[in-house]
Amino acid sequence: MYRRIILLAGLFAMPWLAFTQYEYRVGKGQASIEPNRPILSVALAGYGAPREGRFSLEWKTCANLGKADDAAIVADRLYLLREGTIWQVDLNELEGGPKALKQAECISQITGSNNSLLALTADNELLEATRSRQDELHWRRRGMLEQTPKALSHWKDHWVLLDATGMLWTAKEGGGRLMWDTLVKCDDVIDVMADRENLYVLTAKQEILRYDGPDGWLRVAIRNGITYDQDMQLVMASGEGFWAMDRAGVLYKGQHNSTRQLAVNALLIKKGKDRVAILGADVCGFDASFVDALKQDIQRIFGIAPNAVMVNASHTHYAPVTQYWHTWGPHCQKPDSTYLYTVVKSGILDAMRQATETLQPANLYVGKSEVDIGHNRNLPGTDLPYDKALDVIRVDYENLDKDDIIFLAGCHPVFQNAGREGVTISPNYPGVAREMLLHHSKVRSAMFLQGCGGDINPVDADHRVTAKKVVSAVTDVLDRSQMQPIQGGITFYLDTVKFDSRPWPEDKIREFRTANEGKEGDVGAEKNVRWADLMLQYIENDEMPATMPVFVQTLNIGNWKLVGISRETTTEYGLGVKALWPDKLVTVAGYCNDVSSYLPTSRHIKAGVYEGYDSFFWYGQPNIFPENVYETIIESIKLKNR
Repeated sequence: MYRRIILLAGLFAMPWLAFTQYEYRVGKGQASIEPNRPILSVALAGYGAPREGRFSLEWKTCANLGKADDAAIVADRLYLLREGTIWQVDLNELEGGPKALKQAECISQITGSNNSLLALTADNELLEATRSRQDELHWRRRGMLEQTPKALSHWKDHWVLLDATGMLWTAKEGGGRLMWDTLVKCDDVIDVMADRENLYVLTAKQEILRYDGPDGWLRVAIRNGITYDQDMQLVMASGEGFWAMDRAGVLYKGQHNSTRQLAVNALLIKKGKDRVAILGADVCGFDASFVDALKQDIQRIFGIAPNAVMVNASHTHYAPVTQYWHTWGPHCQKPDSTYLYTVVKSGILDAMRQATETLQPANLYVGKSEVDIGHNRNLPGTDLPYDKALDVIRVDYENLDKDDIIFLAGCHPVFQNAGREGVTISPNYPGVAREMLLHHSKVRSAMFLQGCGGDINPVDADHRVTAKKVVSAVTDVLDRSQMQPIQGGITFYLDTVKFDSRPWPEDKIREFRTANEGKEGDVGAEKNVRWADLMLQYIENDEMPATMPVFVQTLNIGNWKLVGISRETTTEYGLGVKALWPDKLVTVAGYCNDVSSYLPTSRHIKAGVYEGYDSFFWYGQPNIFPENVYETIIESIKLKNR
């Protein structure tokens, strides 16, 4: 018996038979947040210029079908109107060309509605078509029009008529005489289009505008000479997307000009009954109201406390608008609700669901390095602050051969706002780096968190060069095998540091407005007028924000501390927070839970640079922060000692 015990003890002491104790259960999820087919076009966030906006729509050439007076799409068939005769072509077989259909009526306009082709005769009679086996159209009479429209469409069980003055009229379909009501006026309209939810017009300036209810029309696309360089005559919508024809009869299909890389990643870490979730999204920013509602949904669905969920925005300047920018051009003032809720929010919840369902034993490791990819872009002087920190967190699963990683750096995901890249949906260098890291033999997925890069821009104009530098540093950390293990329990906190908003007096606001009005085309002056109008509206409605809160979230996962600070956190905050715990593993992320302004230091405010002054007007804030904002926040974090 004694010899047997000695033998077993010897076997367990042998390294190749050692058993690893797994500290946590970890799950990972990822979902695309690319805009999808029901969305024609979205405005890109991040820049107030150019004044006319940057939009995602790109027209892809499909076929030259010859000139047409009007066109409509029903199911997968395109109908063309030529000199009173209707032609048909299958959208899936465009190379066959259009085929003339037999008909008894002389048609002046056509449009589509669900699965029906609708038409208007030369006598202003509305018809609905059915198609026989002999490719002959038969018509059912639907009513009469009292005027000849310039364009005709069908939207939400209503006829939509554009008259010669630019006024749009609507009449609910049904039996009896059509009763027409005015909807809204729009100048220079040449065609009208509707999908299941939205009404659009095409103008002579090659703008596509979406009807936005009481607010009138909202620009959603414009000829930019790059992705939209055609002189379109007709626009159409179908269940498969959006189409257009130019004056030469060339058919185009609309698509989003994108690198197809926008994503949201979720990492769920559990020990015992405690769980924390880290979310990273390829968006420019979120409003606190959206994040708060999102966290409530996560708590309801997954049972995770809101304070245990950290939401980080990568701050790419090439993602669709996902927050309110009240002082920007109208096209950027609010997000497309379909994109924000059915794509972004649904994507986040999907990633969370995947993470919840894939929880499995794992160990966590932290590695720290530096990467020199940025520079302090506006502060005057030399020896300017820049936190070069590159942090890497590795998830080593018990039953998987490859690892999930998180990497963090603090630098704006931007490049020159010009050319094709300026109108391309893209996660910028974080997305390129993620894709490159997947080629590493041990990496299953890579997730990016934005650090404190509010005042840091890349030193390289090419974001791919920035990505390569980041990947080289991350790979070096992974390959050195010197990462420190994370061990211990989980705690989480969300604290708020409130600053008095100190709004301007009303007379000062009015003087500011007067000094900036009447400067049409001056983007900065127009922004200042909109800011003044917003503040005056707050005063009139007694809605002026009383405080400007800064949120500080702390996730303690064993001996690793992840601190997430809201707003566009400038680089010194990362340095200052880590200095509070010099002997601990501390990672500091900015752009967490709310991106409602810059978070400057006294240096930015005293110098009057963008981060310390003008940016607050762009963000629609009541005022700038007080000069001691940095000291107040760092002291609060120190005293709470989370």
